[in-house]
Amino acid sequence: MIDFNMEAEQAVLGSILLDRSQETTAKAVECLEPEYFSEMHRPVFEAILDLYGEGTSIDILTLSNRLNDRGAPEDIGGIDYLGDLAEHVPSTANAIHYIKMIEAAGIRRKALEALEEQRRLIEEEVDPQKVVASFQAAAEGLGEKVRSERKLTRIHEVMRNHEDEIEARSQTKGITGVPTCGADLNKLTGGRQKGDLIIVAARPSMGKTAFMLNGSVAAANAGYATAIFSLEMPGKKLGERIIANIGNLDGSLLRTGNLGEDDWPKYTTARSILDKMPIYIDDTPGITIQEIAAKVKQLKKVHSELHVQIDYLQLINSGKKFQSREQEVAYISRTLKQIARDNDCPVEVLSQLSRGVEQRQDKHPMMSDLRESGSIEQDADEIDFLYRDDYYNAESEKKNIVEIIVAKGRNTGTGLAEMIYLKNYSRFCDIHRIQY
Repeated sequence: MIDFNMEAEQAVLGSILLDRSQETTAKAVECLEPEYFSEMHRPVFEAILDLYGEGTSIDILTLSNRLNDRGAPEDIGGIDYLGDLAEHVPSTANAIHYIKMIEAAGIRRKALEALEEQRRLIEEEVDPQKVVASFQAAAEGLGEKVRSERKLTRIHEVMRNHEDEIEARSQTKGITGVPTCGADLNKLTGGRQKGDLIIVAARPSMGKTAFMLNGSVAAANAGYATAIFSLEMPGKKLGERIIANIGNLDGSLLRTGNLGEDDWPKYTTARSILDKMPIYIDDTPGITIQEIAAKVKQLKKVHSELHVQIDYLQLINSGKKFQSREQEVAYISRTLKQIARDNDCPVEVLSQLSRGVEQRQDKHPMMSDLRESGSIEQDADEIDFLYRDDYYNAESEKKNIVEIIVAKGRNTGTGLAEMIYLKNYSRFCDIHRIQY
């Protein structure tokens, strides 16, 4: 076990009592937790957190009174002991160094506790998937405690080479990210942007999965690798849909095996094209968000230009226990956004809509239709809804037309694009470029 550094703890607490500018106090509050202190000094730091949170000045008298209110023993909460702490500080100039010493030891201690918990789970022969999920969650928690040393950067440094980026954008005709499968959608959004979390939501049978796969093909054709995490459909089924798309083949022929003489050349050509595409599929049922993050990070090392798709959000396993489903979805949503940021790639996630859509006369989706919508709406950079009027209205004039409603675009604004959906061919086509 890693011992507590009593001298460093005394130096930090004493420096806080002498800290007129509150710089040391702010740094301690930012970096340290009560658990990082020994049992003797833990109540003192907890009382400091109370006072700091209230905006109350921290000195020997206010801290002693707060410790007495909390029932702390006289030997640590009395004025004499607190006075000794302030009097025997080696040097307030080294306070930040002492804070980092305590923080480092505290994180190592937590790491050992986490490892001991994993050992216990292994010895108790807990299901291996649960052990891995627990281990990943523990590692993630520790990772959040290791704070970045990245400093504030002046704006002129942030904008260095910006003119080159503008010039590059002009060469791509407005597509600044991973191209989607639709020309009008590309004009509206500029493509799927690096670091963005994109939610594509719809009711069943609107074509969510086909839309996602059309995006995979468009990304591959533009030189991007795509990682598809399919929690609902086996990988081979996804492959069949892509073949139908590329080869202009009726999907029912692939499902039944009734390919005609004219179909086999189409199939062979489509297979040849598909085999060369940098599309990766993981169809692990119940995969955890931690596993997704690890696999994306691994693939990023191989493909610098990466595009991630997940089908679908509500099936992702959080790998943790939460008091409510809303908290769990909030954690998953936040982590998906972090994956996009950490790997500098767009993360496109399919999502279900609530049945409330079916109860309205106007079936067009709204933000409130997103299941557990609060956190999703907040974390997403872009939210697209898919809507087919002919699904609800047999007399609709918009046969086979899917409306792609960009309901939120943090950097693009909102708008509408329409595409033809050829369901049997798993294909989305621009209305002015439709091919049969």
